[in-house]
Amino acid sequence: MKEKIFLLILISTLFVNIVLSSGKYNGPQYLNGINAGYKSGWSNSDLGPLMGEAAIRSQRMKFPCTFFQTWGYKILYDNDSFGSSKRAGQSNFTAFITYNQSDDSRVPSSIYEPIWINGKVNPANEFAYCVSQIVNTYKNDVKIYEIYNEPDWVSDWTVVSTWATNPPTAAQMVRFQGDIFTYVRLLRISWEVAKSIDPTCFITVGGLGYPLFLDAVLRYGENSSVTNPSLFGKNYIDAISTHFYPMYGTSKTNSDAYLSAYIDLQNNFRKVTNKYNFHPSIWIVTETGVATKSGTGYYGSSALARNYFLKLPSISTSVGVCQNHIFILGDTNSGTNAFANMGLFYDYQNVAKNKALLKDSSKSLVTWDHHLFGKTLDTSKNLTSLPAGVISYAYSDSNSTCYFIWANSTNFGTDEETAPIEIQLSAEFASVYNYSNEKKTISSSNGKVKLIVDSTPQFVYLNYQGPDSGENPSNSPNISFSFNLIILTIIINFIFFF
Repeated sequence: MKEKIFLLILISTLFVNIVLSSGKYNGPQYLNGINAGYKSGWSNSDLGPLMGEAAIRSQRMKFPCTFFQTWGYKILYDNDSFGSSKRAGQSNFTAFITYNQSDDSRVPSSIYEPIWINGKVNPANEFAYCVSQIVNTYKNDVKIYEIYNEPDWVSDWTVVSTWATNPPTAAQMVRFQGDIFTYVRLLRISWEVAKSIDPTCFITVGGLGYPLFLDAVLRYGENSSVTNPSLFGKNYIDAISTHFYPMYGTSKTNSDAYLSAYIDLQNNFRKVTNKYNFHPSIWIVTETGVATKSGTGYYGSSALARNYFLKLPSISTSVGVCQNHIFILGDTNSGTNAFANMGLFYDYQNVAKNKALLKDSSKSLVTWDHHLFGKTLDTSKNLTSLPAGVISYAYSDSNSTCYFIWANSTNFGTDEETAPIEIQLSAEFASVYNYSNEKKTISSSNGKVKLIVDSTPQFVYLNYQGPDSGENPSNSPNISFSFNLIILTIIINFIFFF
């Protein structure tokens, strides 16, 4: 009896504390992140300055359990991986947790061992113990945890249609050593363990490409006999993570068609979340990339990559995505596919640490950050009466409004072929910056300024000189996260299920 009274008091106390501690997401409206990749001879701390040079504000890191078991769980602090990244202006990190460093698909056989023993994480459940150590160590910097990477990857896309009514099988999920039930078990382990240590963190699926896989996650449990909806995967995630490579989303070869395909994919995922009345708190895309030159079987160009990444933040924000993590930091000269040419830098494998060369197309990220990072989308300032084919977004802060304007390339073969359009705006003068932050001032004629816009967005200030060229804003603020009754739910699970 005394034990029961004590538990009731404990639960009541936690309930009160949670209610009082509830907050909301109040971080940056949007962040450009990176999948940095690995190059021999370059340590993680060497990459921080490169990411800073490209104005990268966040990072998606790989967290394999066996790596930490070998080098210690503090290794990414000890080797300055986080220090270098944060000095470069990064925050709000995402990590995808896997078990085996050399084989991302491997799942330890111990995952069905009890998660908890006498109220503590069970060391015999290797994945649970690993998650506990990771979150304990990195909770001040990492707030979003993906569980594995692309578990829905298939070698034959035609099998995906079967997932509408049947559980995805291990034979179909060739990059994941298990079926949908195995995956939901990993989500449950991650949710219970991570939230018990850091209730403010987020647990999400591992960069999905197929909405039907998310449908399966939300409707199945950790084994085929689970029928209680409170034990379905829906209850073990509070964020969504997708992957999007435009060359797979459309056969067209211009940036606006790429972004239309991006919107379509996110909307298709959102139809699934709406179907199950699941409302994720955070929505991110943790891989996206565009090749800067063409190769066998694929199209790429500097203008295409430049314009896609310039426009992506506005499009993302409009569909509720707050982070995009670019693939990848540097090219791979030895590679022959599109992914080898998606780097923000040319291949720096065999160059001195201070000689890595930022691509011209990547300068657009720096200019976007310079003008728009400290601002938010402001629909109240939207330009009106623009000619057909002109797209415009308004970004404001307490000092100024910047208009982000381009000509829609959708009906043209490429960005380079997009026809320019003349627009007129009411102003005494306009300060106009191109993608590389070169400025020109346009004076009015009869109270109107005339601009020529094409497929590459321009940054336009009306009756305002604009910021000094080349000066980047200060580091982004940290994110604070909301949560609701998480600890209460976990403790009740401890009491009744283990």
